Amino acid sequence: MRRLVNYHFNQNLFGAVLSYDILTLMINKVKTETLSYVVTFGIAYLLFGAGFGWFKTDLNLLRWYVSVWCLFLAIRTFIGKNFAWSSLFAVILVIFNPLFRFFNYTKSAWQMLDIATAILLIIFVFNYYRRYAKGVRFEIYASRLFPASNWVIADRTKDTSKKFGRLVESDMHPDFVFRYIVTGKKLAVECKFRSYFILGKYGDKGIWWKKEQGERYKKYGEVANVPVYVLLGLGGTPSNPNRVFLCPLRVFNTAPYGFVTEKMLIPFENTEKKQIFNFPL
Repeated sequence: MRRLVNYHFNQNLFGAVLSYDILTLMINKVKTETLSYVVTFGIAYLLFGAGFGWFKTDLNLLRWYVSVWCLFLAIRTFIGKNFAWSSLFAVILVIFNPLFRFFNYTKSAWQMLDIATAILLIIFVFNYYRRYAKGVRFEIYASRLFPASNWVIADRTKDTSKKFGRLVESDMHPDFVFRYIVTGKKLAVECKFRSYFILGKYGDKGIWWKKEQGERYKKYGEVANVPVYVLLGLGGTPSNPNRVFLCPLRVFNTAPYGFVTEKMLIPFENTEKKQIFNFPL
């Protein structure tokens, strides 16, 4: 009996912490990846607890937690154009919503749903946020290729669309704008990291490129009167890729069917991954 009471107390205390974290993220719109980890794993923990019967659970309160958080994740992934995850979270929201109960499942069916949802949340964390973290690590690596002795970071996209829950136009620009100290001229750089080349339709290796993204960067370069390049890291880790290419945007934009082949990239490979102390601007 004491064990049951303790578990029930821990769940209520944990629920209070989760409520505070959710409100912090959704009402104040604070963009904190660590806090998102905490909330997602916390809800997964409560779902596992309900599914395996680890402790007595306020099921109605649990439905609120799952629904509110899945609504948040659905909106966030939709803004990030990850429609598969946003659709999945929308379905979970419909199933778990505490206001309109469309499904009258048995207890065992609900337990299976709880466990399945918890597993999906954990998979989401490791896939979605890991991809975000990869991008950040490669951007840090990219910034170090342009040493502070020669380059000033004039601008960097801040990815604030997720923070405010609406489109911020500057988030659509290339990741960096560097200014060369000697001449004062600028260079815009979009950073991309890929673990490996994929095999194309005709047996050539390369990567896919979104034409609409390329056109957006081209327009930015024309308006800002700044040359735009793509910095591609390939293999290894985002913090130390095996290969590095600094390629003009036009090469990506003119790739047939949006498939940029290795052959097209080789002339622009930084074979020794040296820092870029000067650049023909």
